[in-house]
Amino acid sequence: MHCDLLIVGAGPAGCAAAVAARTAAPKLTVTVVDSARFPRDKLCGGAITGGGLRELELSGLVLRVPHAIASHAVLRARGVAVRVELPHPAVVVHRLEFDADLVAQARGAGATVIEEAPLETIEGDVAITGQGGIRFGALIAADGASSTARRALGLPAGRRVPVRETHLQAARQWDLVFDLDAGLPGYAWRFPCIDSARASENCGVYSVERIAGLDEVLTRFTDREGLPMAGRAGRSAIRLFESGGPVGKRKALLAGEALGADALAGEGIRYALWSGRIAGRLAARALVRGRTASLNLYRAQLLGSRSGILLELGAHLAKRLYGPDLRWRGIACDRRVAEAVAALISGERPVMPLLGLLCRLPAAMRAAPAALF
Repeated sequence: MHCDLLIVGAGPAGCAAAVAARTAAPKLTVTVVDSARFPRDKLCGGAITGGGLRELELSGLVLRVPHAIASHAVLRARGVAVRVELPHPAVVVHRLEFDADLVAQARGAGATVIEEAPLETIEGDVAITGQGGIRFGALIAADGASSTARRALGLPAGRRVPVRETHLQAARQWDLVFDLDAGLPGYAWRFPCIDSARASENCGVYSVERIAGLDEVLTRFTDREGLPMAGRAGRSAIRLFESGGPVGKRKALLAGEALGADALAGEGIRYALWSGRIAGRLAARALVRGRTASLNLYRAQLLGSRSGILLELGAHLAKRLYGPDLRWRGIACDRRVAEAVAALISGERPVMPLLGLLCRLPAAMRAAPAALF
């Protein structure tokens, strides 16, 4: 079998890449392979911020599945809670339904999607899958945090961090709640969601470091919130984006969590759509010209975009916010700091929120309680 562009992984990044490539070059043959059969579930908080919805639209994709809407976010730190309005509401989806619908949209755009075809290895310009070999002109690796394609390309594993999640039977609140008092270098969350057309919640914990006892951290959090856990917590991992890390190799580009997710919030869907869209468009245009996509150009387009700027800012903030200097957790609940962050994740143009954030941080640091020093 042969195709112009082969995409490994049919999640948000892979589907965004497929639609972007078909839009940029409708005559190209685009094939997507995935190890799963859809619909398939995925451990994920499922939140798509206003910035993520913007990326969905830019990718040529449409939100067509049931979803909860959150117009406010609550940030808790050092015993203080601040509730701020999101300039653009976020939505929370069930990945079982959301990802299956993205696959349908990729097929509708003219891509061939082959399910139950796990990638085994890559030999030159041929990808060996569980359903045979596929010769490609270009490849996009979008197969998640445990990317087989990334390993097959001989690229370093990068930094992967743990996540735990559990679902609750009914929704008790409708905000995006981020709790920095959960006792880990990261946060615990509560998100509303729609599960099989019923209102429910999911809770989880995200850590930027590998620590022992993460399941117990989640149990303590749900107990403190008075929330009954529905069975054992699901376990997963997120690969964090590294601005100096690899973005591809030879004819291959990395996208989605094969490339990396946001370190500050662990937000994966927004950045999967973002990198998939850019990779798909760049690869398609290079193929039309008979060239190989430039890795330097890909990196420049990623980091020069609105989401790319926020991704790098988030990486710097995460090191401080989740680090040992507790003053940073104290300033997280400064209302103007929280509002600036809310504007950034909601997809606002970054200049004004960034200026407001940078101007406010020194004053917030000075105002942090002495007990935090």
